Amino acid sequence: MSQFEFMMMIASVVVAISMTELASGWGKLVRSTSSKRYYFLHLAWTVYLLLLAVQYWIGMWSYNDLKIQFVGQVYFLVIPTVFLVISAYALTPHVSDINTFDAKAYFFKNRKGIFLSMAVFFVLAWTADLVIAGVDRIEINFLAMSVALALAKSCLAFTNNRILHGMVLAFAMSTALGGMSVELAEHDGRWQSP
Repeated sequence: MSQFEFMMMIASVVVAISMTELASGWGKLVRSTSSKRYYFLHLAWTVYLLLLAVQYWIGMWSYNDLKIQFVGQVYFLVIPTVFLVISAYALTPHVSDINTFDAKAYFFKNRKGIFLSMAVFFVLAWTADLVIAGVDRIEINFLAMSVALALAKSCLAFTNNRILHGMVLAFAMSTALGGMSVELAEHDGRWQSP
């Protein structure tokens, strides 16, 4: 096992915790008998967060080509993933009686925890590139997308406007789905010198 693979284990475990939390929440909703257990925005954001977790985990492999020599760089392999977990916990219902669960009320009540943790994730994901890859290798497109998504999600933390939530969801989902068409070879080699 290489040093990088060893360091990736902890980040992988943290990402897996967020996925497990999301799947657990879906299971609770399926078992619920509440007529209000599903709300489109709530369910769609859980799907988006799962896609984001997988995509970020895949993206961390591109650090394999870089020399990681400082403890702070290792921290930034893990720290952004913690905010994926916080978002997953905020999105997942933890109620004493799941049979009276109201997904819409839950979603809007917990929007600050959901979206501020996602916003912090995007800022830290970009910061991880800065700390691990270095200033000279920063990708401006990823920086712009990270800032746009962080700002948009910060706005969602403070509004109940369903149209705005839907618009940001559509934008975020398009970025996540767009990432599915990137070839792994291109993704894995993003830090290689030309």
